[in-house]
Amino acid sequence: MTGSPEALDLYPLPLGIDEITTAWLTAALRTRRPDVTVAAMNRVDVVEGTATKVLVDLTYAGPAGNLPARMWIKGGFADHREFVGNLGVYSGEVRYFNDVAPRYSLRQPRAYFAVAQDDPVQGILGLEDLRARGVSFARATRPMTPGQAAAGLETLADLHGRTWGRHRSGPGGLRMVMDPEGEAIWQWWFNTLDQQFATPRGFAAPVALHDPVRLHAGAIAYRAIAHAGHDCVVHGDAHVGNSYLERDGTVGFVDWQTAAVGRWAHDVNYFLVSALDLPDRQAYERGLLEHYLKALATYDITAPAPDDAWDDYRRSTVYGFLCWLCNSPDWQPEDVNTATYARFGSAMLDHQTYAVLGV
Repeated sequence: MTGSPEALDLYPLPLGIDEITTAWLTAALRTRRPDVTVAAMNRVDVVEGTATKVLVDLTYAGPAGNLPARMWIKGGFADHREFVGNLGVYSGEVRYFNDVAPRYSLRQPRAYFAVAQDDPVQGILGLEDLRARGVSFARATRPMTPGQAAAGLETLADLHGRTWGRHRSGPGGLRMVMDPEGEAIWQWWFNTLDQQFATPRGFAAPVALHDPVRLHAGAIAYRAIAHAGHDCVVHGDAHVGNSYLERDGTVGFVDWQTAAVGRWAHDVNYFLVSALDLPDRQAYERGLLEHYLKALATYDITAPAPDDAWDDYRRSTVYGFLCWLCNSPDWQPEDVNTATYARFGSAMLDHQTYAVLGV
């Protein structure tokens, strides 16, 4: 291969790790850098999850500009590709990095390409290796301090404030929160609530909450609220494990697979409840919510009133409670699933979420 921009086959996209070749990476990178050529590739690491992430070292033939020597190739390369892909997860992240991220200056990994196809379903991105700049990744088993959580809320306020009122869901654009495209997973979870409550993880939350009928009703009520409001772009999966801390203490977010148009409280609740240990949440969450609202108001928008915001925040807890009760151990380790679910279980009682949802 030379450095000339000869035609290379981008489609069909690779469905397995072994199909990621130097020729295909050249074609993918040329969607944004038409003059680049990958001369050699070395696979360094593979991390499984909802999507598979493959860390590669790259050697370029000729100038590569600001392209790095190492990046993550992220896509649906596991056995659950078709199921997860049909939920819109892979294509959703591609849409975000192609259509939303370039319009705003937000804290997230750089994307060097983002491509998707419908048949067979697949979406693949080339993403910055954040470890190269010394970030530390958060994890549910290591709760954040209130100060770190405040920094995360500032980042969410930045996302929400910059995009407030500028996006609507629709064909070719971002989805709305709990979009019908993901109906298969909601029905799967609703149909297995009895079994989920009976697992060891289920007992990490109070037994008083082991009511499948009420949880189903609460989730449906929350979805109606989520679909009624389109405030801004939301991350959609802003749990603490999808966040990272820069050396200066600022917080960024990864895994934009469920980026959507929705209500601000969806992100704020999902992040704050998952990030804080129980005593810290109980002591600081009202103050942290006010901190977020003040940050949001700096974007020349009318932020929600504190009492109304508190009710919206409390309603949102049911989403995290459902998701972390049912989240597959193929997608998150069981210690993370259990720790996060336990936090949402306690918050369900503290927030009187069913009462504020009216179920």
